[in-house]
Amino acid sequence: MIWRRGLLLAGYTLALAVLLTLCDACCHVRTGVLFYTHPDEGSLFGGQPTWPVFVGFVRIAAVCTGLGWWTCRQLPPSPLGRGLASTAAFVACYAASGIWTDAPMTLHALFLLAWIGHLWFYPDRPWTTVALCVVLGVAGPVGEGYVSQTGFFAYHRADAYHVPVWLSGLYLHGGLAIAGTLPRVMSWAKEST
Repeated sequence: MIWRRGLLLAGYTLALAVLLTLCDACCHVRTGVLFYTHPDEGSLFGGQPTWPVFVGFVRIAAVCTGLGWWTCRQLPPSPLGRGLASTAAFVACYAASGIWTDAPMTLHALFLLAWIGHLWFYPDRPWTTVALCVVLGVAGPVGEGYVSQTGFFAYHRADAYHVPVWLSGLYLHGGLAIAGTLPRVMSWAKEST
């Protein structure tokens, strides 16, 4: 069972990294929300050094998976539809952040309101879900700000510490997607024993 759990967590981490790499390329790079200093280094998508970005997202996904496992490990699995809806909401927010860039405070407010509304779908686990989301909502932008400070990438419109103000709201939705999907994935390890 332990090796199955490890394989499932590794697979989940890689799937999350692929999703983040694709969202970055399609929603942020193509729309000019951010740009990379060396965009053609290991590039599969125009403007994104795909291999280094993917490796970075594997690291981020590993931290998110670890935090998600730690906060959600004792919880029963969510219905599959809830996890899929939470993931779709995260991707929709990612897309919105690439479209509506002219009003960052409005976008941030909309992300927060949507996140609060989305929490109603998690009545069975509010505090662990909120804790996961808040940790990601703070640590994510701080981490991205640090990496941006190194010169690897830059946001076209950075509001604070090298990142846009709406980024924390995007990470909040990422926390909901993890809280909605990871307990279901972990239940597969238990079911197969």
